[in-house]
This record gives sequence, C-alpha cells and structure tokens, in this order.
Amino acid sequence: MRRSSRPRHTAKRVCIGMFVLAAALLVSRSAHAQLTDNQRQIRRLAATPIGALPPTAMLMPASRNHNYLVARLQAGHRRGGSEPEQFAVAGGIDLQWRGGSVFGVTGGYRTVDCESADPDCGGDGALLGARAQLNVISGGPTIGALFGDYSATTTLGTEIGFGYARNALPGVGACTIDLGVPISLAMLQSVRLVAFLSPGAVWDIGCAPGTSASPASYLTNLGIGVQQLGGRALDVHVGAQKIFRNGTGYQFGVSVTYVRMP
Repeated sequence: MRRSSRPRHTAKRVCIGMFVLAAALLVSRSAHAQLTDNQRQIRRLAATPIGALPPTAMLMPASRNHNYLVARLQAGHRRGGSEPEQFAVAGGIDLQWRGGSVFGVTGGYRTVDCESADPDCGGDGALLGARAQLNVISGGPTIGALFGDYSATTTLGTEIGFGYARNALPGVGACTIDLGVPISLAMLQSVRLVAFLSPGAVWDIGCAPGTSASPASYLTNLGIGVQQLGGRALDVHVGAQKIFRNGTGYQFGVSVTYVRMP
C-alpha cells in the first residue's frame, strides 16, 4: 500500500509559512529601526533642557542694589511628530545679578514612552543645563500703553544656554547650545500678568562618540503667566515650544519660580 503524500505536503507548507512570517517580521523590524539622520537629531534636541522643559518669562527687573536668589521647578511634556512621547521634571537655581541679568543651572530627569518595537528609543535619563539671560532694554509701557495700562513693563534680552542629556539614543548622550531673543510684557499692578515670546535657534553639537554637529534648528518659545504672587515672590508660567523641523512635535508645560527677597 502506498503511503499518502498529504502529511508531507502539509508539513512543507507549514515550514514555508513559518519562514515567510519570520522574514516579514525581520524586515518590518529592520525598517522600523532605521531612523534617518533628521530623526536622530530631533531626538537629541528634544532630550536636553531646551527641548524637554517649558520656557519661562524673564524675571521682572528689580532693585539694582541687591542680588536675588531664585528657586525654579519645571515640568514639561513633548508629543507629536516622529518623536516618542516624553515627560520631564527639573529643578534649578538662578541668580539675578543686581536686579537684572540672570544666570542659572538646571538638573532633572526625563522619561520616554518607548514602543517595544523601537530599538532607537534611548529611554529614560538625566538632563543638565546652564543658562545666561542678559537684559538689553527694560522700559516703560510701550505695548501696554495701547491697552491703557501705563504701569506695564517691557523687557528685551538675549540668552544663551547649554544642555546635556543621557540616553537621547540608546547609550548615546546629547549636547546642545541655543541662542534666543526673549521679550516679556508685564501688565496690571496688583498681580502682574505677563506674556512672553522668544524666537531662537538650537544646535546639536555632537558631543557623543559617533555623532556629529547638526545645522541650526529654529524654534519659538511662548507663553503667559502671573508674577508677584505670595507676597510678590512667586511666579507661575505656562509655556509652549515648537522646533521648526520636519517630524517634530510640540512641547508644553508649567514653571514655578520663587524669588528670595532681600
């Protein structure tokens, strides 16, 4: 009696099906893993303080006879574009020199919502930063006068920041430098309402092995807040940021600062 060839054909089909499925999964994973240089640069920019933390308004000009110590707490959220969703919290200490320019340092931690199929997601890590903000012009009502508020204050400045983050990509840190031109408009008297805007640019300076410096990426920071709460020492700001590159999302968050009065 001849044996049936049906079991042999069935086993052959099962083997072919398993091979095709394994090959499809491998190709899909490889395609997903290959980020473009643009996407890698975006993830490095988003990991450092300039991309991970919300912007704040310039501190109000104060007495030139004193220096002011400022405590700062920030929480930021990035989402959208080709970036993984990211949350960051940080604290900082600022020194307002003679009631004008501000010099500060920041330290914090970021968590990233990595998809299991995204091997190029660096994951969680610490972030550090330093920033100098120089007042250029601080004057009278200007724009506020258009609304009948002659107590308004307009402040224009320049700023430079340096940032570092661990695990911007798997096992790869990121370093950035940014420049901006902040302008703040504070209005009203009992509680100061402030609106702020800061166009600028940021560079990934390629400090980690295997990375290279990127060209400038332009960005805009903006937001609103209230100043001089709690005995005129507490400021609260809500800020947002957009980096103008293909594939970037938006960053937004809240900042609270407390000024130690002399």
